[in-house]
Amino acid sequence: MTLSNQEWLVLEYLPTSLFTLKISTATNKGGKTLFVPTPYSIKLSFINAAFRIGGEGLAREIFGDIKGCDIRLSPPERLYVLNTFIKILDESRDKNSDPYQSTIAYREFCYFQGMLNIALSLTNYPNINIEKIKELAAHINYFGKRGSFFQYTNSRTIPDLPPGFTVKSTDTEGNIKGYEIVQPLDDIGETDSKDLFDHINTFSNKKIERGKHRIFVLTYIPYKMEKSSNRYTAYVNPYRCQDAE
Repeated sequence: MTLSNQEWLVLEYLPTSLFTLKISTATNKGGKTLFVPTPYSIKLSFINAAFRIGGEGLAREIFGDIKGCDIRLSPPERLYVLNTFIKILDESRDKNSDPYQSTIAYREFCYFQGMLNIALSLTNYPNINIEKIKELAAHINYFGKRGSFFQYTNSRTIPDLPPGFTVKSTDTEGNIKGYEIVQPLDDIGETDSKDLFDHINTFSNKKIERGKHRIFVLTYIPYKMEKSSNRYTAYVNPYRCQDAE
């Protein structure tokens, strides 16, 4: 896919730990993971960084810049999804016992090899403060679940988005050859709402409504399964890995 006549800011991040971000439909005991951070989690990472650096004023300013921004991702060259079972505390169904009981849960963790590229569309946002976005990007050190650490390394602006970035099911055109993974990635919805910031602000009493302030889009991810076992499944990005078949 090539999205022409658009300008993109591409941010490069190096994964430095295992990544996990449960699919929204997963149960507490069956935590299958997404293979990339979602646009929603990326935008909230910017808001979190803005809060830490400049307070609510800067957070509102940045939110106005990126809330409707189209975000695409080019995942690292290789991905290994590790299957594991862990012990967790789950809410007890027996009212006469302890409120929480120990149980076993299934979890998946992603081990990446290579850089994660995050592309933010600058089209229709002529007044966006690119230098401030770059500054905030350097202060982001995790996406999704805490502990899924990434290290910001570089940024660049390009006129067109090359093949190898995620493709939305709502796109009118796009080549999805080599895109064998389809997952629901969430994003911010109702971007014209005047009180939208209050809904995503954890310090506000207003709640986020699924399907309204937080929408889900089926997204094609450029990964092909390479091999699998009972402990892990290996995937390769054919657009970035030179030895991919």
